[in-house]
Amino acid sequence: MERSVIENKAATPLRRREPIHLLKELKAIFYLIPFLVPFTVFYLWPVIRGAWMSLHVWGIQGMQKYVALANYKKILENPDFYSYLWNSFYFVLLCAPTVLVLGLVLALIINQRIWVRTLIRSVFFLPYVLSVSVVSFIWLKLFDAKNGPVNAVLHALGMNADINWLTDHRFVWWAITIATDWWSVGFVMVLFLAGLQEIPTDHYEAAKIDGANAWQRFWSITLPGLSSVMKIQIFYQIINCLKLFGQVQIMTGGGPGDSTNTMIRYIYVTGFKKDMFGLAAAQSMIFCFIMLLIAVVQFKITDRKDG
Repeated sequence: MERSVIENKAATPLRRREPIHLLKELKAIFYLIPFLVPFTVFYLWPVIRGAWMSLHVWGIQGMQKYVALANYKKILENPDFYSYLWNSFYFVLLCAPTVLVLGLVLALIINQRIWVRTLIRSVFFLPYVLSVSVVSFIWLKLFDAKNGPVNAVLHALGMNADINWLTDHRFVWWAITIATDWWSVGFVMVLFLAGLQEIPTDHYEAAKIDGANAWQRFWSITLPGLSSVMKIQIFYQIINCLKLFGQVQIMTGGGPGDSTNTMIRYIYVTGFKKDMFGLAAAQSMIFCFIMLLIAVVQFKITDRKDG
């Protein structure tokens, strides 16, 4: 008898909480719908559809033949895949460090109380609002070997020969890097500036009292204070550089030769120029997996440092 009373007392509150708990879950799902619907339609479904396409011979007229993993085998046996993959990572090595350093330097400058900081902020952020096609056409004209302003300035400084910025493999990657840095440095600068303004000023005042010079304050206070922003910036820039396409397509067309052909352009040519969407989907899946792997490794490393 006592046992049944105890069981009834324990069971009664449980029955009362269940509907409330269910109602909270339904409310949470309701609030997530505005995000889940576009995420499913525009992100999740294309990924599932792309994975399905990668298992087929698929042309512009649709599915033609199921080939299982044959597309993946064909890609991994093609030396061009590794060449274009290296081009993508080579651009990451050139562009990501330079744009991060430039963005940090500009943020440090405009974080000072100087009268031109609003002007500098506007001038360097303005290119970021331009589209990739506009940026590419601007630098296509600036790097023109015969009539471009860049060579004209170099001639004024004493250079005799013209530099073929977009057709010489020794300079073409630097030309694309300069154009991309100019385009994206404003966004990097604004994020670093937001991070700098979060660092308490009394830390700098205490360091000055202790006799720390400017370099010591930068190394011991500024850089640690920017660690969270730096982590996001590095991840964003690596992924952004790996997605390089518009600048290459407009400024060089992948040339000279195939020296600036990147993975994204390789996928574009395979799908839209050669009408092999199944193979292009398999290339996309492999490249997506590589980027996910990079993201996981980077977060593991940074989390370990933070810990």
